[in-house]
Amino acid sequence: MRRPPAWVLVPLALLSVGALQGALTAWSPGLGRIDGLMIAAGLLALRLPFRGAVLVGAAAGLLQDAMAGGLFGLHAFSKTATIAALAAAGTVFLVRGPLAEGTLVGIATAAEAVLVKLLLLFLSWPGSDPLGPMLGRGLFTGATCALLLAGGPRLVALYRSRRGRTRARLRFR
Repeated sequence: MRRPPAWVLVPLALLSVGALQGALTAWSPGLGRIDGLMIAAGLLALRLPFRGAVLVGAAAGLLQDAMAGGLFGLHAFSKTATIAALAAAGTVFLVRGPLAEGTLVGIATAAEAVLVKLLLLFLSWPGSDPLGPMLGRGLFTGATCALLLAGGPRLVALYRSRRGRTRARLRFR
């Protein structure tokens, strides 16, 4: 069976991450500080060519605009600009390891928050959040990204090994 093309997989992945982010935020508002769309788009931006990264950033921003409401196009512009800067930084600097990728995604999240704040102030749009919680969101997102990259494969391997041992025990009894 052939694998679906990237133009199908990337929007499906972004929709899944967006739905998961919305569900986790509704379940526990503290988890709303983690920007799952920025993690997904940022990691793709570090792995894709520049044009593909910009398209992923625009798609993630439009999805966030559709989910959040408010001024439509604000997050699309800010995520596209931030992901373009992240993709450019990824081509200039050698980024290896979960800590470096998590740090860059956290910095990109904080930069996007500052850009959104500046755009809202420029447009005189009421209701923008204070800058402190926005920068805290970048810290939480970067730390979560680094933890997922560092610990995720280990957790999957641990789950698979325990699952195999449980099945082996059941077979021999």
